[in-house]
Amino acid sequence: MINKTFFDNHLDTLEECINSASNEIMQIYNSDSFGQEEKSDGSPLTKADKKSNEIILDSLKKISNDISIISEETFNEDQIKSLDETYWLIDPLDGTKEFINKTDEFTVNIALINDKKAVFGIVGEPVTGKIWHGSIFDNNEYDSKSVEKPRIVTSKSHKSDNDKAFLEYLSGNNIDYEIIEKGSSLKLCSLADNEADIYPRFGPTSEWDIAAAQAVLSSYGGSVIKIEDYSELDYAKQTSILNPYFIAFRNNSIKDDFLPLLGDFFKKLV
Repeated sequence: MINKTFFDNHLDTLEECINSASNEIMQIYNSDSFGQEEKSDGSPLTKADKKSNEIILDSLKKISNDISIISEETFNEDQIKSLDETYWLIDPLDGTKEFINKTDEFTVNIALINDKKAVFGIVGEPVTGKIWHGSIFDNNEYDSKSVEKPRIVTSKSHKSDNDKAFLEYLSGNNIDYEIIEKGSSLKLCSLADNEADIYPRFGPTSEWDIAAAQAVLSSYGGSVIKIEDYSELDYAKQTSILNPYFIAFRNNSIKDDFLPLLGDFFKKLV
């Protein structure tokens, strides 16, 4: 049963899992021998991705052998055609490009999906050892105020024409803003940490890229909204593992202030 007791009972084990995976990742990171390969979709794969994946799979199976697991490193399209109501969704190393490029901004991500929602997430940053976690049962303390000059978090390695057009749209509507660059799921975590206010994503992401950090952000009063209909980003789609375009807000006050202003721009994207 997925309830607060379940997460409370297993949080220590999950943190140990994140730490173990992070330690293995850092050993490889510091060795400069990444064993880099190219996956069928052209994205990079390293020894760190594989080792982290092994550690996480072993740990999750010990927590509950009855909960199925979807991992970026073992995923195949047939899995989404017959998904369980509850399953783990993991990205053993989010930000492999950042890992290879030695930017330090990569993460380990574990989410639990239940009834198409990310109900729990835990994110680890191997370089610093920091861990974020949150669930639907948490009510973490957060700043509920709005802002006059939003801090827009953008990707370090994935800037699209749509991203540039979005910033031009803000300027054209006399919205002053500050740019913050982050890699991997640290973009969403920066909202939870009150280091940024808005994260727009108009390029491709997979469900495992977002789920864990979305659960963390939600527990701090934030949200991740699909721009096509302004509903919360959900999971367990049977047609694709890819997410639609979305925008994340640090809190509801910021969302209520800025979402109406962005409607015209979003209409051009959907």
